[in-house]
Amino acid sequence: MADEIRPVIIAYIEEEFVLEDSDVDVATANLLEEEIIDSLGIFTLVSFIEDKFGVSVDPEEVNLDNFESVDAVTKLVESKK
Repeated sequence: MADEIRPVIIAYIEEEFVLEDSDVDVATANLLEEEIIDSLGIFTLVSFIEDKFGVSVDPEEVNLDNFESVDAVTKLVESKK
């Protein structure tokens, strides 16, 4: 299932949060430390996840651990399906 979820999350983050001239590798980056997403970006990403994958992210799940990397976000989505 991660093989289906992960590329969608990467594509969304690259499209919405990464500047065109950036050479950051979203797939392996720490999204928070490298300032790819911020607190507002997390909520934007949550909204996308809920719409795209038909899941509901609980408020207590909106924490730094679940959004620090693409792998963490993918695991969160997998746990909701």
